[in-house]
Amino acid sequence: MKVKYLPYQPHCFAFGGFEIQMLSTLKAVIGAGVDASKLDVWSRENDFDIIHLWGVGSLNYQIIDWSKKARKLIIATVLLPYHDTVRSKLGYIFRFSSTRQLIRYYKKIDRIVVVNNLQSKILTSHYKVPPSKIEIIPNVVDEKFFKIPVLNFSEKYNIQNYVLCTGNILPRKNQYNLAVACTNLNLNLVLIGKIFDGELAYGKQLQNFISQHKNILWIPELQNASEELVAAYYSCLLFALPSKKEQQPISALEAVAMQKPLILMDRMYAHQSFYKGAVLCKSPSVKDIEDALTRCINNKVSVLENEEILNCRDERVGAMYKSCYQGLMQQVTSKNSE
Repeated sequence: MKVKYLPYQPHCFAFGGFEIQMLSTLKAVIGAGVDASKLDVWSRENDFDIIHLWGVGSLNYQIIDWSKKARKLIIATVLLPYHDTVRSKLGYIFRFSSTRQLIRYYKKIDRIVVVNNLQSKILTSHYKVPPSKIEIIPNVVDEKFFKIPVLNFSEKYNIQNYVLCTGNILPRKNQYNLAVACTNLNLNLVLIGKIFDGELAYGKQLQNFISQHKNILWIPELQNASEELVAAYYSCLLFALPSKKEQQPISALEAVAMQKPLILMDRMYAHQSFYKGAVLCKSPSVKDIEDALTRCINNKVSVLENEEILNCRDERVGAMYKSCYQGLMQQVTSKNSE
């Protein structure tokens, strides 16, 4: 059984949590004993059994068609909108022609992987995928987030009792309003993340604000699961991600693994079981973020130890994907023998 991984787009054009997750999962399945590797688009060799797509849409519809003609099994890991806002619901209604196309290609895929049961329900209700074709496998949290780091982040950067927020800088993640809220409450804030491509204006707005306030430390980027990044989580007062739209943010999973108090936006993504106990912001506004920060600190809210987070360890995720691949191969073998 050979598996080939293929991203939705070149990583030089867009790289975020989903792409990190693809690489983390590839490492995990190899660790589980799966013969898996990245698909070399320049190679003519096709001696593999399964193509694993990360994301499904117009950019890879032709790949799906070619894979079917080549009699390859297709697995796709997808992230779906929860349709929990008026804008998202309207988008689903008015873009139904593209949704119909997506539904048609979902039918061609042999197995679809989502990160939680909420996404599974969306896949069934909005995209007509039968439950028998769906696997629920969560995102990977690096093993380093389950251990105490050696580095003291607070000492290295001379910042104490800080709110932490990590991830690409862009309007959807709402870091600017978080910065304003922390400043208004006289709280220290550490931001870790680079400006997302195409969001230079938003990044400059944030940069200008930070230059006028000494309570904010912005580190443009740290390598995933690096010693400094893990240490930043370990030393923080709480983790805040008042993001308007997510599916299963890895940064919040990392905070749960570190057993840190957690603030999220009151959107569907925040209601999955991994984030049980999180303080929720009513809206993306500065005022509501201030309210969430105050509640979290004054009530001394802490995320209770969530044993479910252990399912995000790479060993377990690797085993779940391996089982998914093997189950699909066995299903095909059974059909061929009938």
